[in-house]
Amino acid sequence: MNDTNIIRFLKEFQILQVAAVYKVGKNGMQLPPYQGSTFRGVFGHVFKEVACTCPNQNIHLEHCPYAYIFETGPHENNQKIISSQDIPRPFIIQGENSNKLIFAPGEQFGITITIFGKAIQYIQYFIYVLYHMGERGFGKGRQKAELQQVFLVDENGDFREQIYSHEKIHYGGQILNSEKIFSVLKQVSGCQLFFITPTRLKYQSHYYDTPEFHIIFRAAVRRITSLLYYHHNGLQLDVDYKELFNRAEDVKLVGNEVSWYDWERYSNRQKERMKLGGIIGKAVYEGDLEPFIPWLQLTEWTHIGKNTTFGLGKIKVVFQ
Repeated sequence: MNDTNIIRFLKEFQILQVAAVYKVGKNGMQLPPYQGSTFRGVFGHVFKEVACTCPNQNIHLEHCPYAYIFETGPHENNQKIISSQDIPRPFIIQGENSNKLIFAPGEQFGITITIFGKAIQYIQYFIYVLYHMGERGFGKGRQKAELQQVFLVDENGDFREQIYSHEKIHYGGQILNSEKIFSVLKQVSGCQLFFITPTRLKYQSHYYDTPEFHIIFRAAVRRITSLLYYHHNGLQLDVDYKELFNRAEDVKLVGNEVSWYDWERYSNRQKERMKLGGIIGKAVYEGDLEPFIPWLQLTEWTHIGKNTTFGLGKIKVVFQ
């Protein structure tokens, strides 16, 4: 498959990103250092409360929205035995400013949710849950906040259209324009890759703190192809991945300014604290990057690595 066909298939990828704006309640709010984990926890609890109507909430019915979003099972055509934990969830949730921890009454803060593929049909559930998350409360003491507005985010990361205000939803079915995601670039000989949130790169059963390009690319392909398969009706790309991976090994890491960032979260499911460190910073690469451009452009939206649902693995690519 040539590069043109790869781009054509990758354009089947459907993305919707929304930004929710909250107003902090009368008691103020204190959030932990990494907000994505906190928001993901509240989001999951509230989604189950409002979207799961199964008689036994530990055994979900086939068309339960909560089960699909949070406990995605193997595709019906998949003959492999695969754990549900290895299947990517069709969303990412993150805070807009993880450096600000204390909010006074009346201050605003934001949550961004990126939704993929078939999960977009549940957008009204997402917005309804965002509203009730504020009612439930965030952070220490579960301090309340009022959902003020929800905006669509465009291909440049800008707020485009308001789709929620005053407890009314105005979503008309729009998704991101893939034509603008896959910009055509020629004569690219290098790139800078910024690891904005901790990125957990696992290769051959080990986590790596040296961002070799082929490890980055393998993680990108694994993430994108899994999201296409499980959340875009079993879509698979007819690509010679072995050849692509071999070519990726020829791209050299010529500048490495990353560091390992350690942090912990408490897992309600596993009832224990978990270390979830990853790399942050910048890496510089040189080589023939043309075959990898569309994958990297899409990865800016999908993130890469482990634990992406609460915002880890966010990258920005600047081609040279």
